[in-house]
Amino acid sequence: MFIGEYGKFVYLTYFGTAVSLIAIQFIIQGEMIWAMSCFIVSGLCDLFDGMVARSFDRTKAQEQFGIEIDTLCDMVSFAALPAILLLTQGRLPLVNVVLAIVYVITAVSRLAYFNREAKNNSAERDAYFRGVPVTYGALVFPVSYLVSEWLLSGSFQYIILLLAPMMSFLFIRDVKIPKPNRLMYLFFLGLAFITLFGLWRL
Repeated sequence: MFIGEYGKFVYLTYFGTAVSLIAIQFIIQGEMIWAMSCFIVSGLCDLFDGMVARSFDRTKAQEQFGIEIDTLCDMVSFAALPAILLLTQGRLPLVNVVLAIVYVITAVSRLAYFNREAKNNSAERDAYFRGVPVTYGALVFPVSYLVSEWLLSGSFQYIILLLAPMMSFLFIRDVKIPKPNRLMYLFFLGLAFITLFGLWRL
């Protein structure tokens, strides 16, 4: 017997985390198109893993485990991965380190807050996020990379120095963000595929 849960309701979450680790390896190797592509795939896994999990009959213990494992995997995919981007892509080493530290601290703070609130049933929690979800980085960074490469190759190394503190601020800014409806899911999915297509046209 093993501790933990390994049913179908967590497979997509685990897969997304595995893809994030592959993205980190591509970043280290300097394969940015592959890295950003994997980052997007990881974000899509997170976008849909809750929906997939709820489609299965789960015990209360399995539901609670799902909440915990989703947040812990998000720490890898949407805190550690962007931090690696910052540490390897920026042109100002000391600034990169400071921004990476701030990014990780604000991201994990946002995730811890979400985890706590997820255990408190409320109509507001079901309708809104408090602060921008860290998952949104899986589109913000790849889209910004694509646009920056189109406009001026190599400029992402400077743009990321602006993106990181902006995202860090939005993670912990106490503002209500409506949860995505079906139309927004389709928008995110479409934007992800357009970005993937664009990346491979670079």
